[in-house]
Amino acid sequence: MRILLSNDDGYFSEGLLKLALALAPHHDVHVSAPDSEKSGAGHALTFGEGIVWKRVSENELEVCGEKIAIPCHSVQGSPADAVKFAIEHIYAGEPFDLVISGINTVLNVGSDVIYSGTFGAAEEGTILGVPSIALSARVAEGGYDAAIDFIVANLDALYKLIPPMVTLNVNVPFGDKERLKGVAVAPLGIRRYKDWYEEHRDGRFRLNGYPFDCSENPQDDDCKMSDRGYITITPVKIPDTDCATMEKLRRVEWKL
Repeated sequence: MRILLSNDDGYFSEGLLKLALALAPHHDVHVSAPDSEKSGAGHALTFGEGIVWKRVSENELEVCGEKIAIPCHSVQGSPADAVKFAIEHIYAGEPFDLVISGINTVLNVGSDVIYSGTFGAAEEGTILGVPSIALSARVAEGGYDAAIDFIVANLDALYKLIPPMVTLNVNVPFGDKERLKGVAVAPLGIRRYKDWYEEHRDGRFRLNGYPFDCSENPQDDDCKMSDRGYITITPVKIPDTDCATMEKLRRVEWKL
């Protein structure tokens, strides 16, 4: 397959480069990713400022002491910019079979997808008609290996089951396979956080926080199942219209 890799942590990030290294022996892999960390960028696109990009020298790409000879482009913009610019400009007329965004260093489950640059990059691929996967892992709990192994082993199965206008959101809670309980196909949940703002010397406030444990949620959503140790797969459809509310709104006698 011809695969475009992106992320929200930058083209130099360990998770992206390790995934590229694992996929390259059997696939035609290209990278287009932000030139700096863009966590929390969501699905933002750059308009007025314009986009600056460059081809990254192969000498710059190295992970675990190994050089990576993969075409790579750095985009001064959002994660969604990186995907859109690659598909519509850098590689215009050279279609991709698949977009994978990640591997993100923390999970993006439930309502996290609203804010996630990782998911935003994958969702942009979906909008542009390319089957897309957002891949995140709790890297602090064992690294990237389990996420990489899962994608490599199941790539064909995942690819065949991505319909138009659906992005697959995949989250791997542990890097150590022995700790994983299995795979759960689950709907999005609501990820709750204990958040606070911390004032810095320059007068700016930085958002800090941590997610509440969702393992006892009543619903078997992706938040609960990932906190219980399962790899979660969630097909996220766009646009997502609430049909029941739409019918109620149609019955209203609107005033002009």
